[in-house]
Amino acid sequence: MNYRKALCGVLAIALAAALTRPVHAQRAGRWMWSAKYSTVLGIGDTSDFAGGFSWRGATFDVERGLNENATVGITFGWHVLDEKTAGTEQFDAATISGTAFRYVNSVPLLLTGNFFFGDRGSTRPYIGAGAGTYWIENRTEAGVFLVERSNWHFGLLGEAGIVIPRPGGTSLTLNAAYNWGLEADDIERRYWTFSLGYSVGR
Repeated sequence: MNYRKALCGVLAIALAAALTRPVHAQRAGRWMWSAKYSTVLGIGDTSDFAGGFSWRGATFDVERGLNENATVGITFGWHVLDEKTAGTEQFDAATISGTAFRYVNSVPLLLTGNFFFGDRGSTRPYIGAGAGTYWIENRTEAGVFLVERSNWHFGLLGEAGIVIPRPGGTSLTLNAAYNWGLEADDIERRYWTFSLGYSVGR
């Protein structure tokens, strides 16, 4: 849709401008990297397809400081949901009754912005938002039969968390993020991630 392209274009221009602006504040221009272990909880149609809580996920962030309290960057990851079901599954070649396995694999790639409260060097809560794309695979396996549908979805992210400083310019991060892959090919995917991470450069 046109509004999706326009929003992505605006975010790309804003990110490019932020990355090339002159450095004025003490931490402006500083790069930061984060690696997070993420758990995943599907909601809505996602939970109906592959419900339950998943321990399989990873999220990575690259950010650049605009000033002491704001950053822009990129986030990407791999988030997995799975469910074992017993019932009837409809395939193109047959209808199978028995045990089936359903999987959702989500790979987000988003432009992000975060705002941090408090002073650098202290424990700091923060909020953030992002927009970009999600590659999402939906797969059902039952016996020798397999149905797989994968699409690129325009998507949005909202998150909140806390940064706990550690020695040497490192920190621990705890956060919760709402991921929304908008409808594509009649499939919409929404889920939460709850992450524990380690950051360098803050």
